[in-house]
Formats: sequence, structure tokens, C-alpha cells
Amino acid sequence: MAQTIDQADPKFVTSLKTNISGIYFQQVAQYTLPVIEKEFRKAVGDPALIDNEEFMRNLFFLVRKREVKNLHDDVWRLVSAKALKPKAQVSALKTLFALGGENDRAAVDSMVADALAELIQSGRPPESSPYFDAAERVGGVKTLIALKRMFSDAAERQRVAERKSPDNHAFISQLDKVRATLDKKVFTLSRKQQILAKPDADLTADLARLYLRRSADLGCWAYREVTHSASPTSRATVQTVVATELPSFLPVSGIAPDAREKSESDLRLRGIALLQKMGAPLSDEETSLLRKNFELMRSREPFFYPACDWEDILDRL
Repeated sequence: MAQTIDQADPKFVTSLKTNISGIYFQQVAQYTLPVIEKEFRKAVGDPALIDNEEFMRNLFFLVRKREVKNLHDDVWRLVSAKALKPKAQVSALKTLFALGGENDRAAVDSMVADALAELIQSGRPPESSPYFDAAERVGGVKTLIALKRMFSDAAERQRVAERKSPDNHAFISQLDKVRATLDKKVFTLSRKQQILAKPDADLTADLARLYLRRSADLGCWAYREVTHSASPTSRATVQTVVATELPSFLPVSGIAPDAREKSESDLRLRGIALLQKMGAPLSDEETSLLRKNFELMRSREPFFYPACDWEDILDRL
């Protein structure tokens, strides 16, 4: 007798076959962690759903967005089986990165680097691979080496095209776009690796600086790293940064005195909110500032208390 598959809830399945990122997440926001865990295990027992690339990509997205840590081992088994289609496999790797520890991230780095090496050998354009899009988000040292090789190749292709076909502006423009994208990816991942290689105190200070400077590419990453690894030592390090470095995060010139004063005040409140999030003891003055500016901070909550979940770090463009 054929084994009966415990079918996933049809409504759950339908909702995950469409875009659930950004503003569309509300259509799945009602699912609790236990429900996601149960429906995930039902879904991955269905070969038809495993074969549905969009569904599986969104399923892994939902797991990391909600941080369903009980599914870590289940995700590993699916990644190891190599039965997922490319976009779903990359989404699974992002989820391992989000749910796992250092060993998981090292394994993800190796898998992404291997995929990029295969891409280089194939001669396919970088943008054709979902691994390329995710590289600087989940990669490490090995991925960085692969990206640098791809950047060198892209720069050489552009030089050759400019020499041999100087009037083919559309082609050269496309090559330049790929080269610029690779340049940005190499810069971003290099910066992350440089910071992560530092001693703990220097690492924490750099993360706080990136966040307080509102780094477009690494601000959310830095915020999550510094708040999720808070310790008495890291709290003291961030307190020093907030107490002594805030004026240096503002432009040296081109800003009126009153605007500078307001910006520094906002930055100070942002730093105090960061310390509060880290569980640091606040001084009476800091507590008083939070109380006096309660309405302001509530009206600009994303600035003072950013969500910075895994979607912001691993998925947003």
C-alpha cells in the first residue's frame, strides 16, 4: 500500500506560492512558530512542493524571517540532499546562515564559493546565478576569493571590449554594470571580513560605528551583530563610542549650527537606544533623555529602534 503523505494546509501552500517579502509579508504574518514548524515538515514530505522553486524559496524565507530555530537540522538535511532547485537552495543557505553558528556559516561559505567557481568555469554571466546575488550576504573568506576572481575577469572583459569594440556602447555599458556590481560586492564582503577578524573590543566598536553612521550596506548587519552578542564588555565598548565619538559621525562642513545640534541630539538618542537594546545600564541623564524624547522616538521608531531582521540583512536590495 502506498504511504499517505500528511498534506500541508492548502491555504499555507497557496500563500507561499506568491511574493511574501516586504509589504506582502502580512499575508503570512499570522503563522506562529509552531505552525510554521509543523507545516514545513509536512511540505518537505511532498515531492511536488519540493519541486516548486518559488514555494520552497518562500518557505525558507519564512523560516528565517521568523527564526524558527527548531528547523535548523531539517534545513540542513534538505541542503545536503541537493534536491532543491537553485533559487530554493540559495534560500535554504541563507536560512542556515541565519539560524546557525560559525560552523554553519563556514559550510555556507564553502558551498557558495564552489557555486561561484562553477559559474566562472561555465562562462555564464554572473547575474544568471542566484548564488551571485547572495554572495556578499552569506559568504566568507572563500566566497571573497571567488568574487575577486570574478571581478578581475569582468574588468578584463570590459577592457578588451573597449579596445576592440569602442563604438558598441550598449555592450560596454552592460559589462561596466556587471563590473561595478562585482566591485561593490567585493568591497562589502571585504569590509565585513576585516571587521570580523578584529579582536572583540575593536570588532564591537566598528559594528557600533557602522550602525551609528547609518551605513547603507552594513548598518542593519552591524546592528544585529552588536545587539545579539551583547556582553558586559561589549556594552562598555559601545558606551565609550556613544560618549566620545558621535560628533565625528556628522559632516565636517556644509551643515548649519542648529541643524548640526539637532543631528547630534538625534544621534545621541540613537546611541542610547542602542545601549538600551543591548541591555546596558543607563545613567540618570540618559534615562531622562529617553523619557523627555519619548514621543519623538516613537514617531521615528525605525530610526531609533530599527527592526533589522534577516530579511533586511539577507534579502533587501
